[in-house]
Amino acid sequence: MIISSKSILIVEDEDIIRQSLRTLLERHEYDVSEAVSVKAARESFNLSSFDLIITDLRLPGGPGTDLINPAGCVPVLVMTSYASLRSAVETMRQGAADYISKPFDYDEMLSAVKRIINITKPKINLAIAENKVLMGSSPEILKVLSTIDKAAPTSASILIKGETGTGKRIIAELIHRASVMAGQPLITINCASVTAQQFSGQLAQLTEKSGGTLFLANICELPESLQSQAIQAIEQHSNIRYIASTGLDLKSLSQLGTFRKDLFYSLNVVNIQVPALRHRTTDIPKLTLHFLEQYSNELGFALDISPDAQQALVDYNWPGNVRELQNMLYQGAILSEPGQVISARTLGMASTDDHVDDDANPKPAKPAVSNDAPAGLSLEDYFTSFVLENQENMSETALAQKLGISRKSLWERRNKLGISRKKSDSA
Repeated sequence: MIISSKSILIVEDEDIIRQSLRTLLERHEYDVSEAVSVKAARESFNLSSFDLIITDLRLPGGPGTDLINPAGCVPVLVMTSYASLRSAVETMRQGAADYISKPFDYDEMLSAVKRIINITKPKINLAIAENKVLMGSSPEILKVLSTIDKAAPTSASILIKGETGTGKRIIAELIHRASVMAGQPLITINCASVTAQQFSGQLAQLTEKSGGTLFLANICELPESLQSQAIQAIEQHSNIRYIASTGLDLKSLSQLGTFRKDLFYSLNVVNIQVPALRHRTTDIPKLTLHFLEQYSNELGFALDISPDAQQALVDYNWPGNVRELQNMLYQGAILSEPGQVISARTLGMASTDDHVDDDANPKPAKPAVSNDAPAGLSLEDYFTSFVLENQENMSETALAQKLGISRKSLWERRNKLGISRKKSDSA
């Protein structure tokens, strides 16, 4: 039998669970060690020598999350009998690679172990560290990261498919930085708005130099009159790396005759399907924590989120994907006060408890307030814009309620920003 080089430490005080997990992992050729507490694990082993640590959350003498910092770069998978979205957020806040509920399904455990060990490849770690839109450990996002890791060093053309806000542009940039063209320019052409003159000029920038990467964003909207230029460039210039993104099915478009088949097949050498956020909801807690930490630094005070808001984020359909999540959390951060927990109302989302149909089945949470503010908008500009756009048809009480703050806070912010209140408003 071939022994796996992957070593795993199990930290679990219940003998039956520990032995069962050990048997399962050894049956799949993992090298397994075990301990009954955090103290025993630290005293008996060099934690950095393992590929993965699996620990129970509740252990005698201290929680399993106490292993995360001493483990360093070694990922820690936390098991808990008290699985909930909040416990997931808390374990991930402390740096856990993932969590799994007890009692666990054997296939689920093996899948989690394989995912976490595979994701520790340096290039994939780099992708997660630098591009938070790709953060997560769901099978869908791990497949994307794995494909990036394999395809980026090659010269193959890549077609990135996905909805708006899923991170197609970020993936193209990452592929360029990890390719042999990294030292050469990356030129992006937005095919939805480019003119014939602009298209020719940007192609010339690459062809006249020593090469580089050409990113054809929204290739599905490239006019038919320019598609011939694109295929000619691909056929004639081998020193250019071609990456394209699309929100539509190019194969179907080519069958309809609105997109050149030869261009489709030339671009579709490696295919990356970026999942919609509603198809990777297990990644939402990590993404939420990242964005809230980012906004905490900007605002200068700690931000926290309530269980109802966490559940609302998971239940929502996310037509705008990660970009919409980022903007919605930015709104919640902007409208929060120090010490105030961000609620579903503050996010502009109706609680699932507030929307029940005739059969008493909760409906998906829906935004109650616009959340399409650009991520780069300043706090003052966002607040000012919202108040000015809504104060004509809303009382101060209604405006404050929509913003998720008190009338006093609204009045204080008006004075600070010099936004006068309507004289006719007496509500």
